Amino acid sequence: MQKFLTLADGTQWTGTGFGDLNVIGAGPLVFNTGMTGYQETITDPSYLNQLIAFTYPLIGNYGIDPTVNQSATLGTQAVIVHELTDFADHYTSRQSLDNFLLTHHIPGIKDVDTRSLTTHLRTTGTQMAILSNQPVTDFNATLAMAPLKQLIPKPLPANLPTQSAHHLIVLDFGEKQAITTALQARGCQVSVLPATSSFKTIQAYHPDGVLLSNGPGNPQHYAAILPLIRQLAQHYPLAGICLGHQLIALAYGAKTYQLPFGHHGLNHPVQATATGQVIMTAQNHDYAVDPASLTTTPLHVTYTELNDSSVEGLALPQATVMSVQFHPEAHPGPQEAGQFFDQFIAVLQKEAMLNA
Repeated sequence: MQKFLTLADGTQWTGTGFGDLNVIGAGPLVFNTGMTGYQETITDPSYLNQLIAFTYPLIGNYGIDPTVNQSATLGTQAVIVHELTDFADHYTSRQSLDNFLLTHHIPGIKDVDTRSLTTHLRTTGTQMAILSNQPVTDFNATLAMAPLKQLIPKPLPANLPTQSAHHLIVLDFGEKQAITTALQARGCQVSVLPATSSFKTIQAYHPDGVLLSNGPGNPQHYAAILPLIRQLAQHYPLAGICLGHQLIALAYGAKTYQLPFGHHGLNHPVQATATGQVIMTAQNHDYAVDPASLTTTPLHVTYTELNDSSVEGLALPQATVMSVQFHPEAHPGPQEAGQFFDQFIAVLQKEAMLNA
């Protein structure tokens, strides 16, 4: 079946449909430069209601492994690829990408010149787009027809005493499973709570620290959570990843802005301000912290993106509040950014010694 990918500026790409052929996909169109990890990308809650174009030319070749999903539900609106493999060749594969998208009612389009599409987006910036079975004659009317997806909250964990060195609360704005896994691998007990949890609810778990997770959307739309963030920082070591990083910045008076076409990929070089060390990072965000706005806050920059000099990390001078824009759990992606978790655990250990 022929499919039509139409951008808000009127440009159009045609191709062949796969996945759920009866669904219209509509929302912001972003491109991802990762050479692997299409499954983790598609299941990343940060892509809620976005269309994802993969720049790597061959997608689907190692199938779908249900153990690497980053969330139970898929929030993406559509998947755009150049070539979709006809078979999945990997011992962990349980189904094809085509069937996986069909199961989750997500449309896809293949045979698209994703190189020209990416070049166009880099020139014009992120745009709204529609993936449909017919040419779009009224863009706004068709856009309104596509239902928005919702994230399904994770079940509330039991309030049990910690059985490990550190008990962490992760506030779930759209958390990737790999964050919980990375913390557990370092000996932490992790309780994932809804982002709407009150301070009293969080306090009842007697945590040693709190982490604000990644998640979708404009950080300025989360203004209601900022007073809670400031309150948490007064009582617990606090960390933030991606959206969590941006919310910490806003909570202390900084501002955020929308990037021209976002950072979506596994090869972003980031430099540590204190040591000059450069690490390769996985990133997935459309907004960034305005560096000029930080001058009136107590926060200082800890990491900088070397491609565009955007802010990639923040901390308070006393180091009990720390955040990164990139993804230290990097599933998939380079692993050296995992040192962020080690640094946060070191803060927890220091606080525990001071309070002993």
